Amino acid sequence: MRQIFLILALFCVSFAYNVASSPVLGPNIEYGIFGSAAPAGFRGAFVPQVNTNFDFNWLEFLGEDGYGVWKPNKTNYLRFMAGAELSPFYGTLRMGLGFAPLPPPFAILELRLVYSNENMFWSDVEMPMKRGDQPPVQEAWNAKYMFDQFYGNSKYSQIQSYDVQLGGRYTSQTFELFFLFHFALIDIASDYEKKSFDYMRGIPLYSRDYVVAEEFSGVYNIGSNFSWGLDFSVMFSGRQFKFYSPFKAYDKEPLSYSVVSTGPLWRFSDGKSYISFSPGFFTRGGKDNVFSDSFEERILLSIQYKYFWDFRFGKE
Repeated sequence: MRQIFLILALFCVSFAYNVASSPVLGPNIEYGIFGSAAPAGFRGAFVPQVNTNFDFNWLEFLGEDGYGVWKPNKTNYLRFMAGAELSPFYGTLRMGLGFAPLPPPFAILELRLVYSNENMFWSDVEMPMKRGDQPPVQEAWNAKYMFDQFYGNSKYSQIQSYDVQLGGRYTSQTFELFFLFHFALIDIASDYEKKSFDYMRGIPLYSRDYVVAEEFSGVYNIGSNFSWGLDFSVMFSGRQFKFYSPFKAYDKEPLSYSVVSTGPLWRFSDGKSYISFSPGFFTRGGKDNVFSDSFEERILLSIQYKYFWDFRFGKE
C-alpha cells in the first residue's frame, strides 16, 4: 500500500496558479510542477519523478537594451539565478550565474555556473555499483526495490553539485530550439559507503562523482495557443577518461540513461502559462549492457505545467 500511495502522490499535487513566455531583461519568475512515471507500474526500471519548482532569474543587459526589453537571438546579458525544487523524495536549493556576451549569431549561447544543494528526505538508498556487489546494480536501480527502502530503511542525506553548463536558445515565430550541456562534480554525504541514488538527476552516484548530460528541446508552434514539443536528454557517469590518469582507476560500473518524449503543448494567458503531455521512451545502459528492461517498462508519460511572471516595468 505504501508503494501505491507514493505513486499516486506523484500526480495528486496541486498545480501552481496560472506561466511561460520569453524572458525579459530584468527580473523573471517561473514556477510550476513536473511529473513523469511509467504507466506499466512502479516495478519497472524507471523511478517515477515529481517536483514542484520555483526559479528566479535577473537578466542584466550588457548592450543598449533596457529593462523589460528582449530581442530574440540578439540580446546580451548577465544572468543571476536562484531556484528551488520540492518532491516527496528530495528538496533542492540552487543558485548560479550565467553569461551571454557574444554578438549575433552567437548571442544565443550562454555559459552558466550553478551550485545545487539537494537534501534527500529519508530516501537515501544504498546503490551497489561495483562488479560482484549484491544485489547487483540492475536490481538495485529499480523502482520497486527503491520504494521498499524509502523512509523505513533509509536516512536523511545531502548531495552537493557544482555544475558547468553551456546552453543555447533560438526563437522564431514558427519554432523554438533549446539545448543545454552539463558537466557536474558531485559530493554525497551518505552512510552507505558513500553510494546513493540522485533523485534529481535520476542516476546512481558515488560520493565523489561526476555526471555528463545533454538536454535538447524543440517546439513547433502550430497556432498562437497550441504547439508540439520534442524533448531528448541523455546522462552518463562513471566512465573512464584515458587522458586523465586518476579516472582510469574509477572503480564503478559505468551507467547511463536517455529519455525521448514528444507531445502537445497548450498555452494560456497570452502565452504566460502552458501545460504539456509527453509520452516517451526510457532506456538505460551500463558496461556489457547489464540491463534487460522490457518494452513496456520503458514507456513513460510526462506532464508539465509552467507559469511565467515577468516585471516589464510598464513596457510591452
